[in-house]
Amino acid sequence: MKRIVASLLALLMIVTMTPVVMAANLDFSGKVATEAAYGESFGGNSEIELSAKIGEDLKAGLSFGSKEKGFPWDNWDLNVTALWMETTGAIIPGTPEFTTRIGSLNHSYSDFVAKGIKTTGISMDKLAVGPVTLGGYYSLDHDSNLDRGAYVKVNPMNGIEAQATVVKADEQLAYALSTTVQPLTGAEVSGAYAAVHEGADAYRVNAKYQVLEGLEVRAGYQDIPTAFDATHRNTDADDDNNVNPGTGFTVGATANKFGFEVAADYVEYEDTLDYSIARTVSLAGLDFNTELAGNYDFTAAEAEKLEASVGYSAPNGLELTAGYDFIENQPKITAGLELQF
Repeated sequence: MKRIVASLLALLMIVTMTPVVMAANLDFSGKVATEAAYGESFGGNSEIELSAKIGEDLKAGLSFGSKEKGFPWDNWDLNVTALWMETTGAIIPGTPEFTTRIGSLNHSYSDFVAKGIKTTGISMDKLAVGPVTLGGYYSLDHDSNLDRGAYVKVNPMNGIEAQATVVKADEQLAYALSTTVQPLTGAEVSGAYAAVHEGADAYRVNAKYQVLEGLEVRAGYQDIPTAFDATHRNTDADDDNNVNPGTGFTVGATANKFGFEVAADYVEYEDTLDYSIARTVSLAGLDFNTELAGNYDFTAAEAEKLEASVGYSAPNGLELTAGYDFIENQPKITAGLELQF
């Protein structure tokens, strides 16, 4: 592992510093971001990303980041979080092109079995042969995350897509089958089935329909048992596509009218209702994004979440958000800057 990182660092330095490359119109891009937040505590984090592009075929990237730290911010260390090189093209002239990446990987093929796989290794992606697209990765991180995976995506016609994904994390073999169909304008039906070899399986079906301009309705059903334990499933509670245990229906709607966006979603297996009301308010020539969001638990007959917030994007790039948590009786303030070049 150390040899791989050292080799990539040396290669990145060669790519970015040699006169040959400097003469080849090297194109740099990147991002610098930092955020400070006040809630129950005062803390923040920073992130730096840098990539160099040579023509259309070769890229190299390096990023640093810090874990969220509390105030006071002494010795704010930035650690290397990613280092990679990427090239696009065919191995043999006349054959299909694809993208090859060596170094830090971050792949998401499926919410059920392959979400946010961060490791060090080699991958290939976007190998298109007619309506079929292939991709896969192989981890070289033997110390912490030795796994490999692949996907096959098929688009036989407009409005229809199907994908098969397989991942082996150490000794666990998991796979997923998913499809998305758009039977008519404004309507979409998607479904996914996943299983762990010699373990539990899970599935989910969702549908949404744009009834008319400014009104969308949606419904779904899932059966995800607690025993379904795919290593790389999506467990992010803030992501609507997370694969957390539960069996039952979901229904919801979003309406946009008179500048308001009103959304509500009921989850049967949790017996909870998530809702939000948002609007952009103009005051003294400034635009403020206001929102009231909450969650109500019918079983406990009480609100689990109720927060109000006001956000503002300043011309100098500063993002400011002030809010109040009515359940915890706690104000929340965040300020962040992000520079992309």
